[in-house]
Amino acid sequence: MLTFLKQEKLLLLALLAALVVFPLEHWLLHSGQVIALAGGMALIAFIVMASMSVAHHAELLAEKVGDPYGTMILTLAAVLVEVVILAIMMSNEASPTLVRDTIYSAVIF
Repeated sequence: MLTFLKQEKLLLLALLAALVVFPLEHWLLHSGQVIALAGGMALIAFIVMASMSVAHHAELLAEKVGDPYGTMILTLAAVLVEVVILAIMMSNEASPTLVRDTIYSAVIF
């Protein structure tokens, strides 16, 4: 179990950051521009770490299944990470069509 936790440290750190920051969201936003910017930069770093962990797992799975399916797995993993990040970033937008069109363009591109 300890080796599993060591292998998944990036994903676990991102999950821990989400659990810590979610209750502190309003405090971070109302504590000033510098603190909000530092919190945002830290969250971006954790999102990048979680994305790297997902890409690593997709690469391992792609090696196991072989060439045509492996390429599809890697492509879907990259697109899904991008779509999830776009959906999170645009979830508070006033225009739902902008969110929908942005996600469609990410999937089609």
